[in-house]
Amino acid sequence: MYQTIQWEIREHTGVLTLNRPERLNAIDNVMRSEVEQVLRAAEANDEVWTIIVTGNGRGFCSGADLKARAEAEKSGNSSMNPQPLFEPKYYYTIVFSELTKPVIAAVNGVTRGAGCNMVFAADFRIASEQANFGVNFVERGLMGETSTWTLPRLVGHAIASEICLLGEPFDAAKAKAWGLLHAVVPHDKLMDEAMALARRINSKAPLAVRMTKMALRRAYDQSAEQHLEMQNTMNGKLRNTQDTREALRAFIEKRPPVFRGV
Repeated sequence: MYQTIQWEIREHTGVLTLNRPERLNAIDNVMRSEVEQVLRAAEANDEVWTIIVTGNGRGFCSGADLKARAEAEKSGNSSMNPQPLFEPKYYYTIVFSELTKPVIAAVNGVTRGAGCNMVFAADFRIASEQANFGVNFVERGLMGETSTWTLPRLVGHAIASEICLLGEPFDAAKAKAWGLLHAVVPHDKLMDEAMALARRINSKAPLAVRMTKMALRRAYDQSAEQHLEMQNTMNGKLRNTQDTREALRAFIEKRPPVFRGV
């Protein structure tokens, strides 16, 4: 069905696998379009409560496919790349932020440039011991795209400057020490750990989780008063859901709640 990705739904979790292993899952326009398409569909699918993003082969994502673009320009075949890679509306930071469902990045290997942007934009980030990262835009004569927005929020200005201005690679252990990762796990346990995390999230009330994510994402751009007003509106909606009533019944009956996302 897809040329550059794989997609399946397991236990209310959508698993998106970048699937260009021969290019370390570098992003071309086809992948960019397919990723956005599947994420938009996942957002609209009530059966999907969480999303895992990972990669096939040795890489999570080596960034934009500059080799394909250079080959297209050399051959004069502009149709291979009809528009610049990563116009603003296609940045994964924006796509991930617009999704109300939590995104888990399961980083399996080499991650560079735009691949880092994708990881940093996720709500949860776990990595294999074999994973390594590099925000190497300055080596290409470019800026760090959305990394310059996400990194200061994740790790502060000093570490963000080291990552973006030097553009040097760093391993999973350093990423964890900097606070970029929630966990570093054995390589062969990565997807098991990602699914276990998804199950933990899915055990909570899905609508409450979605609204909480939205509140967290919007907090940077709001005053305290605006944020509390938004939360009051959201909680007003949640109080009328079946899941909230189920949570109260479960509390009274001293049993685990069974949520259905309604």
